[in-house]
Amino acid sequence: MLSSVPERKMLYVRSLLLVAWLTLIMSLFWDPYSAGLTGPVKETSPLSVAHHAVIVQGVELRVEPYALGTRVFWTIVIPIMPLFLIVFGHEAWRRVCPLSLASQIPGLVGLQRYSRKVERRTGAIRKTPQVMSRQSWLARNSWYVQFGLLFIGIVARILVINADRKAMAIASLSIISAALVTGFLWGGKTWCNYFCPANIVQKIYTEPGGILESHPHHLRPKLPQSMCRKATADGDIGACVGCVANCGDIDLQRAYWSDVLDPQRRNVYYMFFGLIIGFYGYYYLYAGSWDYYFSGVWTHEEGIWEKLLKPGFYLFGQAWPMPKICAAPLTLAIACTSSLGLGCGLEKLYRRWRSRHISRSEKLTIHHCLAVAAWSSFNCFYLFGGQPNIILLPELARRIIDISIVVSSTIWLCRALQQNPGRFQQESRPRTAG
Repeated sequence: MLSSVPERKMLYVRSLLLVAWLTLIMSLFWDPYSAGLTGPVKETSPLSVAHHAVIVQGVELRVEPYALGTRVFWTIVIPIMPLFLIVFGHEAWRRVCPLSLASQIPGLVGLQRYSRKVERRTGAIRKTPQVMSRQSWLARNSWYVQFGLLFIGIVARILVINADRKAMAIASLSIISAALVTGFLWGGKTWCNYFCPANIVQKIYTEPGGILESHPHHLRPKLPQSMCRKATADGDIGACVGCVANCGDIDLQRAYWSDVLDPQRRNVYYMFFGLIIGFYGYYYLYAGSWDYYFSGVWTHEEGIWEKLLKPGFYLFGQAWPMPKICAAPLTLAIACTSSLGLGCGLEKLYRRWRSRHISRSEKLTIHHCLAVAAWSSFNCFYLFGGQPNIILLPELARRIIDISIVVSSTIWLCRALQQNPGRFQQESRPRTAG
């Protein structure tokens, strides 16, 4: 959708989003204003602590007036992202992502490692940005590495980052710093393709294409989709450094079909569903009721550090003597393992059914399973994501949001299931005149 927008304009958009993110981070250190909206005297405000009487592990949780930074980020900003991805697609996200800009800053200001190559014909020395070897361990295991980082981040959210403003600020600045360092060490979109935990979410919700994704194998534009580019006086020119094979920024469908059979991709898709179930399910297992999550009190809970060694489960009316610091990762690990087993089991059943009734195309079998897994993860996420704020809206607004989410995801699923490698190959063939 944004593939034809000039790079200079998109650079402004990415810069604006990065500045907005940094502003939010600064508010986590100092925000003397927004807490006034949550004080008990503001009884007309839906966010007032006067409206909250939340029972956690059988005891009423004391809630103090709080600054809104963490609540805005976790219950508004983050829940918007999956819907944006599934509607506008890979190319739109890659062209607006503020973390992508952070990783490109070293190259933009000339602080990047280069390798020198001698041109055989002319003898001239050409400088090119360093790229990660495609045969390196990291390149070969990028799915698991990024999922592992995402898993660690989700556990950290439950334990500390959800509620501790300074911890969230430090974590955010650390991620931005990691993107900057990666951009210094390697060129292109190495950060996006090999390190960024959000890349897992992006790939699951956009491949083989978002609802409004462009199709470069149809149009064959000079600069397809979100291909690396730079602005010049004569317009945009390509700036690809070959940081990854079968780049999704150049042709998302080609990249998808080229490694749809990768076991890492399949396993991560299935585990991601469990990660969502485990993450939201843990709020219930910890507090003993759903009110803890849907009230949003977890975004500003007091004494979060002291609770790390206190009971992490509250089931059947009593606390279980496992510290929260162990209970949270254990819950997520069990959920991921269970969903992996469930996904593989259902995949085998579907493969057996297809072999008897339709065809034995392994790529198509896996593709259908991945698409359904992505659709299931998306809708499961929105049973909870953003709900602490959505439930404060009028009923009509809540219905419109819920319907929009289900309709969008179902449109995406129907379009995804219609795709197949044979159709892609046929559409990619050069068209002949007459």
